[in-house]
Amino acid sequence: EEEGGGDDEGADPPPPPPKLGGWLVVSIEMLAGEMIDADADEGRAAHARVFPLTKTEVKILGERATARMAGMSPPPPAPPELVEGGAQGLAGLHYVCHDIALRLCAMTVMNQSKKVARGGGAWHGGAIRTEQITGKAEAKRAAESEEKDDGEKENGETTTKRRVRGAGEGIRMWFWLPGLSGEVKASGSRMAGVDVGSVEIGLGGAAAVDAAVAAGTLPRVELTYVRADDKDSSSGAIAARALVPTATSSDGKGVVGLETFELPFSTARVDIEEVLADGIRAAAATRLRRVLEELGPACDAESVGAVLVEDAVNPHPDADEDGWGGAKRPAIRLRLTDAGTCLHVTCGKRGGELRVCGVASIASSGFAASVEHAACVGGIPALRGLLPALRRAAEERDLREAAMASGVNTHPAPRSMKGWANGVAPAALAIVPPASGGVYVGAFVTRDGEPSGAAKLPEKSAKKSAKKKGTATATATATAGGANAATAGVARLALVHAPRAHPALAPAVASVAPLAPDGSSLLDAKKRKSGEDGSFPFDSFDAVVDAIGAAVRSQRVVAQRATVTSWLRSRGLRFIDARMASDGSSIVAFSAKLGDGAWGAEPAAACEVLLRGADGVRLTVRGLPRAPSVRGTRGEGGEGREWGASRGGVGSIAVEDAGVVVAVDYPDGDFSPGAACGDAHRVVALHAFIGRLRPELGVGAWLEPLSAVVETSGHQARVSWVGGIDDGGLAAVAMNE
Repeated sequence: EEEGGGDDEGADPPPPPPKLGGWLVVSIEMLAGEMIDADADEGRAAHARVFPLTKTEVKILGERATARMAGMSPPPPAPPELVEGGAQGLAGLHYVCHDIALRLCAMTVMNQSKKVARGGGAWHGGAIRTEQITGKAEAKRAAESEEKDDGEKENGETTTKRRVRGAGEGIRMWFWLPGLSGEVKASGSRMAGVDVGSVEIGLGGAAAVDAAVAAGTLPRVELTYVRADDKDSSSGAIAARALVPTATSSDGKGVVGLETFELPFSTARVDIEEVLADGIRAAAATRLRRVLEELGPACDAESVGAVLVEDAVNPHPDADEDGWGGAKRPAIRLRLTDAGTCLHVTCGKRGGELRVCGVASIASSGFAASVEHAACVGGIPALRGLLPALRRAAEERDLREAAMASGVNTHPAPRSMKGWANGVAPAALAIVPPASGGVYVGAFVTRDGEPSGAAKLPEKSAKKSAKKKGTATATATATAGGANAATAGVARLALVHAPRAHPALAPAVASVAPLAPDGSSLLDAKKRKSGEDGSFPFDSFDAVVDAIGAAVRSQRVVAQRATVTSWLRSRGLRFIDARMASDGSSIVAFSAKLGDGAWGAEPAAACEVLLRGADGVRLTVRGLPRAPSVRGTRGEGGEGREWGASRGGVGSIAVEDAGVVVAVDYPDGDFSPGAACGDAHRVVALHAFIGRLRPELGVGAWLEPLSAVVETSGHQARVSWVGGIDDGGLAAVAMNE
């Protein structure tokens, strides 16, 4: 091979003419390498690095390859080699390069295994036990070398025996060790025959691990190195395989069945951590196949689809219930509902125990924690018993999602509220706006005889109620006809009032009133006395969602009333809930004044909050006396201006014989009822302030719905009131015009 010459100074001299059979190896480029871990402190990302070769190493390898290609022994400093069969040609070159690449890979495997042993497998959340696989010839030489001490005299001369470190065929790594504590700690001692670093395991489980390793009942990964044969340049290799016990003896001290899996091993990026992860995946898949066989009948009984997916990914990697994060791993995918709600049953990466992933996405965190603990401790029997609860939780989640898709906001965790009848919360709890009223529409779903959370019925109508419920359930079951029973059942709606005793406390159920099946009104009293609860059969959740939406729209006035009355009660104000108007709308009337201080002598104004549901609320303040300083209202003379109010309200003001009347219309919203109550006190405070102006000093005011323009000596300032309703809680804000 010729390299560029030219007259450039410093250029490498041309290679000498070939001497050994016409072959000459000039350069060798290494393609094998190792995986370098990421280091956040150094700002280094994980990457593959090619094994470096010095110029001397390249020269020696080139001379060895050239000599083998020509059938000769290489010159010093390379060690002499006996080449059998004469010149090997390109096969000799391939043998030298292949052999050095395998040697470097084997050395890297040994070095990485020390890191795994010292770290106890902490990189994947569990403990790993490593040991060296020693061949028969190496084991014999090691035993002979241990018989003689260092410095022994032979033939009158002192010789030093140098033991070979890492000599052997490979590395064996045991995982899913038994008896592990929650924290991995160092045992402080090396196992016999292991020279790859200390091993970290749980202190309390050392004896159990030794017994399991001796019996061979633990899964493990083996990496073995086979040196290339002189006569076959491609015979050498580093083999990786996983050995997974499939059955143990009756006494648990031996293995009856053992399954072997060949694992991929890349010499371009040597990474035994990834090889070990592949071995754990193989062991997990083997165990999950057995779990699926035992879990199949229970899944069929609950109409739950179950299938083993070899490369499943956790849809919620942030939860990381099984320690795999977002990496691929085997999992049993449980299809709980026809809508496609699925959960994953996997094996934990740390200890191989069963894990259920994704429960927190369909239920509360407390329920998810209980499911995770039960599956981890109880295994397959516990998981079999959890299927009905998981299916019901998935159905409730689908119902909430369907309700939210239709524009109805739902409570994320109805079970977090206290006070449900019989301790059974509704499947979905829709929030009736405004949310501050604490009014909800609960949808109780009954299926397969499960309790719906209904209150106990009168004794005289218990038989009749049971008969009607049984008829409705039979009708729903007969009309379902689907493979998944989650799409048929009996539902009933209820109007729930769950206020908060304190803003920092969770709401508690105060009352539950049954609604008519269409949700437009409360269930008739006669029907309630007869034992009916408004139940209706459904074939799909669409019918339930439509009923929930109708109930939320029809009960909006109830939520507005609850918001206004709660606001008044918290401030100790008396009110009258007349619940009637000329157009049939509901009205809440109360009196507003400034308190019991110096300004408390002011006459109280009559306030009315008209509740109009989806059309919002209307505030009307009457009985405001016209002060002598009032010169008129803004908008007179054809100005026709609309005045803005809180939360998008539009106000108007009029002067009548009985006094000043202020009216403000608020659009529908969560804060509109509260804004109306607050603006009522703003109006009263403003007019009390206007009444104290002295017109004899040339001070006058022009009234606006929620403010006034004070005028004196040609100067004007707009004044409004903010703050509380008690004395000392008010402040004036003025803007020059």
